[in-house]
Amino acid sequence: MGVLAVSIAVALFAVLTVVYLMGYDYVKAHAPGHLVRFYFIMVAVRFLFAVTLVGLYTFFSTDREDTIHFAVLTLVLYFTMMAVTLILKH
Repeated sequence: MGVLAVSIAVALFAVLTVVYLMGYDYVKAHAPGHLVRFYFIMVAVRFLFAVTLVGLYTFFSTDREDTIHFAVLTLVLYFTMMAVTLILKH
């Protein structure tokens, strides 16, 4: 697993975290009754993003060990993203 793949994964999860935080603030300011709906939609989007990212890496990778390491990295980044958003907004 190269430095480029790790950097891209970290950057994408950071962007997704920022998008969630900005979206949460926007929904809270304009339609607070829809926060639960927003949360569930974002849970689905973030989960599908993580699964798709691992799937794409698996499709283009030739090394099984690198794929496993990338999947573990993605799992750690996903849980970190969830913890950061929960700590900052709930």
